[in-house]
Amino acid sequence: MPKNLQKSRKKCIFAPKFVSMETQVSLELCTAGSAELLTVKGQCSIVPGMIVVHSPVFPMLELSRSADYASVMLHESVGNIYTLFSQSIPTPQQALAITPFMHLTDEQQRFFLQRVDEIHAKEQQLRDLTHPIQRKILETSIHLLRQQTIMEHVFLFSHQLLETPAVPSRRRQVFVTFFLSLNQEYRQHRTVQYYAAQQHMSPRHFADIIKQESDYTPMEWINMVTVSQAKNLLRQPHMLVKQVADELGFPEQFTFRKYFKTHTGLSPTEYQNKNN
Repeated sequence: MPKNLQKSRKKCIFAPKFVSMETQVSLELCTAGSAELLTVKGQCSIVPGMIVVHSPVFPMLELSRSADYASVMLHESVGNIYTLFSQSIPTPQQALAITPFMHLTDEQQRFFLQRVDEIHAKEQQLRDLTHPIQRKILETSIHLLRQQTIMEHVFLFSHQLLETPAVPSRRRQVFVTFFLSLNQEYRQHRTVQYYAAQQHMSPRHFADIIKQESDYTPMEWINMVTVSQAKNLLRQPHMLVKQVADELGFPEQFTFRKYFKTHTGLSPTEYQNKNN
């Protein structure tokens, strides 16, 4: 983070708001601490000055974060962003070519932070408006400013597509397709059979490929993604365990409690008390 902004901006320890990957696209600028992420390209460290794009097209899994981790985020509706791309949604091969995080220069960090401050100021102004026409105009202005900011940064990421990516092996394509599908469908589908059937494979053959390509079995991936998103939800202030269970597609709260404790050693309530 630029030094001149470190002094003026209050340090904010940020526990990321859970963003449904089916409805939101987000930019996150790390301003302090560090986090470990797992993407289709492997494990990576996020440190101050790095910006991450969160999107169903470029899924990732948070493995850990330091106690002093802080960041600034900007969200927008997936529909509002994707309509701007028309039919240009990246293919699995293109998704593999793009790294969904990058270092920003001091000037680029300053621009992002100032733009987020501008959006927040307009949102504060919106809370004080009562006239419906004024509210609609300002809401539209905020909407367009969010879209412009996200698209300007997506443009920076798009430079990675200028280099022709190496054609991935068939096995690698199977893994990337699985990873993309899992991050969009884990709420409804948490069986290896489902994802194997998507690629017209037997569960055993499919599992062998995923294990060889990623060092994890498909079931381990399914559990890691589900638990990671559960933790994101539970870190939200005032989020009830029942709400988390519903959001993740568990049939009842008891089932979710048992699942979460099996994979973390803590009950959802214990995790909340420890992290909020």
